[in-house]
Amino acid sequence: MGLFRVADRFREMRKTPRFDVDYLAQVDLNDNSPPISCIICDISASGAKLTIGARHEVSDEFTLVFRRRCRVRHRFDGQIGVEFI
Repeated sequence: MGLFRVADRFREMRKTPRFDVDYLAQVDLNDNSPPISCIICDISASGAKLTIGARHEVSDEFTLVFRRRCRVRHRFDGQIGVEFI
Protein backbone atom coordinates (compact mmCIF):
# COMPACT_ATOMS: atom_id res chain seq x y z
CA MET A 1 0.00 0.00 0.00
CA GLY A 2 1.41 3.37 -1.01
CA LEU A 3 1.49 6.55 1.02
CA PHE A 4 -1.31 8.14 -1.03
CA ARG A 5 -4.54 6.68 -2.27
CA VAL A 6 -4.78 6.56 -6.07
CA ALA A 7 -8.11 8.44 -6.00
CA ASP A 8 -6.44 11.45 -4.30
CA ARG A 9 -4.67 12.19 -7.55
CA PHE A 10 -8.02 13.01 -9.16
CA ARG A 11 -9.49 14.99 -6.26
CA GLU A 12 -11.27 18.21 -7.26
CA MET A 13 -9.09 21.21 -6.38
CA ARG A 14 -11.48 24.03 -7.33
CA LYS A 15 -12.96 26.21 -4.60
CA THR A 16 -16.53 25.91 -5.92
CA PRO A 17 -18.12 22.91 -7.65
CA ARG A 18 -18.61 22.97 -11.40
CA PHE A 19 -21.72 21.73 -13.12
CA ASP A 20 -21.81 20.35 -16.64
CA VAL A 21 -24.23 22.36 -18.77
CA ASP A 22 -24.94 22.96 -22.43
CA TYR A 23 -26.10 26.59 -22.59
CA LEU A 24 -26.03 28.83 -25.61
CA ALA A 25 -24.48 32.20 -24.81
CA GLN A 26 -22.79 35.17 -26.40
CA VAL A 27 -19.49 36.93 -25.85
CA ASP A 28 -19.85 40.72 -25.97
CA LEU A 29 -16.42 42.25 -26.57
CA ASN A 30 -17.72 45.68 -25.49
CA ASP A 31 -16.29 47.30 -28.63
CA ASN A 32 -19.49 47.76 -30.69
CA SER A 33 -18.71 44.63 -32.73
CA PRO A 34 -21.45 41.99 -33.06
CA PRO A 35 -21.55 39.43 -30.23
CA ILE A 36 -19.87 36.05 -30.75
CA SER A 37 -21.92 32.92 -30.16
CA CYS A 38 -20.54 30.32 -27.80
CA ILE A 39 -21.58 27.36 -25.66
CA ILE A 40 -21.10 27.27 -21.89
CA CYS A 41 -19.79 23.74 -21.23
CA ASP A 42 -19.56 23.93 -17.46
CA ILE A 43 -20.24 26.62 -14.88
CA SER A 44 -19.56 27.36 -11.23
CA ALA A 45 -20.05 30.30 -8.88
CA SER A 46 -16.67 31.67 -9.92
CA GLY A 47 -16.23 30.81 -13.59
CA ALA A 48 -17.15 28.79 -16.65
CA LYS A 49 -15.68 26.86 -19.56
CA LEU A 50 -16.72 28.13 -23.01
CA THR A 51 -16.51 26.66 -26.47
CA ILE A 52 -15.92 29.36 -29.07
CA GLY A 53 -15.17 28.90 -32.76
CA ALA A 54 -11.44 28.98 -33.54
CA ARG A 55 -11.85 31.79 -36.07
CA HIS A 56 -12.86 34.31 -33.37
CA GLU A 57 -10.41 36.52 -31.52
CA VAL A 58 -11.53 37.13 -27.95
CA SER A 59 -9.96 39.82 -25.79
CA ASP A 60 -8.76 39.09 -22.26
CA GLU A 61 -11.87 40.71 -20.76
CA PHE A 62 -15.43 40.57 -22.09
CA THR A 63 -19.04 40.27 -21.01
CA LEU A 64 -20.65 36.83 -21.13
CA VAL A 65 -24.35 37.07 -21.93
CA PHE A 66 -26.75 34.16 -21.62
CA ARG A 67 -30.47 33.84 -21.23
CA ARG A 68 -32.39 31.20 -19.39
CA ARG A 69 -36.13 30.71 -19.50
CA CYS A 70 -37.46 30.77 -15.93
CA ARG A 71 -40.59 29.88 -13.99
CA VAL A 72 -41.48 31.70 -10.76
CA ARG A 73 -41.47 29.31 -7.79
CA HIS A 74 -42.23 31.84 -5.04
CA ARG A 75 -42.66 35.55 -4.42
CA PHE A 76 -41.99 37.36 -1.16
CA ASP A 77 -41.24 40.93 -0.13
CA GLY A 78 -40.19 42.20 -3.55
CA GLN A 79 -38.08 39.13 -4.37
CA ILE A 80 -38.83 36.12 -6.52
CA GLY A 81 -37.37 32.64 -6.54
CA VAL A 82 -37.15 31.00 -9.96
CA GLU A 83 -36.29 27.67 -11.46
CA PHE A 84 -34.66 27.32 -14.85
CA ILE A 85 -36.84 25.53 -17.41
